[in-house]
Amino acid sequence: MPWTKSDYPVSMKNLPEAVRNKAIEIGNALLEEKNMDEGIAIATAISRAKDWAVNHGKESEAPPGESRKKDVKKHGEDRYVVPHGDKWGVRKEKGKEKLFDTREEAMSAAKEEASQANATVTVQKKHGKIKERESFNPNRKAPKQE
Repeated sequence: MPWTKSDYPVSMKNLPEAVRNKAIEIGNALLEEKNMDEGIAIATAISRAKDWAVNHGKESEAPPGESRKKDVKKHGEDRYVVPHGDKWGVRKEKGKEKLFDTREEAMSAAKEEASQANATVTVQKKHGKIKERESFNPNRKAPKQE
């Protein structure tokens, strides 16, 4: 199915309109004439459209700050639940430690703070090994450790 100005590959979305339109035109031609794999056709079309833009005095890239800023999410300071003598501490990456009587209390406080900060909670065992890790950042989920 040929691409159009309103229906094109996602990898073309951040191109300036003139370059995107040229890439669509080139990509459709490559798919039709050469019976090329779609992924290769997309990459080739984008590259050739950028070359075309440079040769015609047009911008080949989207202006900075226009395309990807919307996708960036801020990751907060991670929290660590660590043994501290008979108690358990919760500390930020660059902060002081808050002490709790039980590991469960410390974990609960750390998870609450991390969820508000889009951060990760790392829980250690008594001897320092990582017991579990949980991410509260909507962009990534950390693997759980055992």
